[in-house]
Order: sequence, then C-alpha cells, then structure tokens
Amino acid sequence: MTTFVSTHRSGLALSMAAHVLILVALSTSLVLVPNNQLPMLAIEAVLIDTSAIRKAAEAERRQQEAEAERRREEQLRDAEQERLRKAEVQRQQVERERKEAEARKARQQREAEARVKQEQERKAAEARAKAEAERRAAEARAAEQARRQAELVAAMEAEEALERARASGEMSRYIALIQQKVERNWTPPGNVREGLECEVVVQQLPNGDVIDAQTVSCNGDATVRRSIENAVRRSSPLPLPENRALFERNLRFVFKPQQ
Repeated sequence: MTTFVSTHRSGLALSMAAHVLILVALSTSLVLVPNNQLPMLAIEAVLIDTSAIRKAAEAERRQQEAEAERRREEQLRDAEQERLRKAEVQRQQVERERKEAEARKARQQREAEARVKQEQERKAAEARAKAEAERRAAEARAAEQARRQAELVAAMEAEEALERARASGEMSRYIALIQQKVERNWTPPGNVREGLECEVVVQQLPNGDVIDAQTVSCNGDATVRRSIENAVRRSSPLPLPENRALFERNLRFVFKPQQ
C-alpha cells in the first residue's frame, strides 16, 4: 500500500482535489437544488469518483505491468546477449587454442622432418666420405702394389743383368783393376811370406772414394794386415766398373800379390 501511495502520489493528489471540488459543488447544489433531487446527485457523484479512481488505478497497474514486462524483456535480452558474448569469447578462445595447437603440431612436424633430413644427409655424407676413403685406400694399395711389383721387376732385371755381367767376365776385370791398383800402392813389410792371400772388405762411395778397409781373413800377421788396409786407403778412389751394375758399396776382393 505504501508503495502504491508513493508511486501514485500525484494521481491521488489530483483525485483528492477532484473530490474536494465535487464536495464544494455538491454543497453549492444543495443550497440551490430542491430537496427531492439531493439523494440522486450524491449517488451519482460517488459513482463517478469510484469509477475514475478504479480506471486510473487499472491504467496505472497496466502501465506498471507493461513497464515490468519491458524491463524483464530487456533483462532477458541483456542476459541472452551476455550469454552470446561469452559463448563467442569461448568459441574464439577454443578456435585460437585449436589454431595454436595446429601451428605447434605443424612446427614440431617440420622440426622432426628437418632432423630426419639432416640425419639422412649426415649419414649420406659419411657414406660418401667412407666410400671415397675406401676408394683412395684401394688406389693407394694398388699404386703401392704396382710400385713394389715394378721394384721387384727392376730388382730382378738388375740381378739378371748383374749375373750376366759377372758371367761375361766384366766383374773379374773390375776386381783385377782394383787388385792391381792396391798392389801398386802396397809397401810389403819385411816379414811377408810366400803365398800371401787376404780377403779384404772395402766400404766405398759411388765415385770410388774409400771410406774404410778391413781384412776379414788373412794368412799374414797384424803388420801385414795393416799394410794391406793402408794400401787400399792409398788407392782411393778405386777404379769403377764400366757396367755400373757391378758397383758395390761394400766390395769384397782377395788380395793376392804376385811374388
């Protein structure tokens, strides 16, 4: 009731003012109108006033209900809009997370593929390097084998040439030249006996210069041995063979002077 009065205060004030005017009019009419007409006028005034108030109250009630319905509709619209907004925000969040997950998955897949490709390239490079190393090693072995084969062939040919030279008498003539030169440079000591024969080992350079000379077997004493070794040193440089294949850095010959 208090709410109704506070809400419709202006309407009630107007109604009360109307009632006052009606009462004033009735009072005036009571003076002017005959007595037989007064009851009917009073009843009509009361009926008019109640109907107006009822209509005003009904109109006000309908207005309030309409306003409340409007507010409820606005609240429903606002709630629906808020629900739609939140749903859209959630949908966007889900879509953003889905795209981020897809991007992350694609990035991880690319990185995995890159690692696989890098590993394949590394293995391929290692395989190529290994094959190249094996090829070079095989070529080196083949070259070494060919070199050794060539050296063996050359040594065999040199040995055969040396044997042919020795068999042809060239070696004998070469040794004879050395023996003759050593004998010319030999000063025999006084205790040399007949039938002297000593085997001498000579170390010489390719030009015939004597590095060292030693008697390894000899039927003479130490004095005779030293005299022969000195004779070899004085004979430096020794004669060289016409066939260079006959040259030996460590040459052995037998010193057997003619007496």
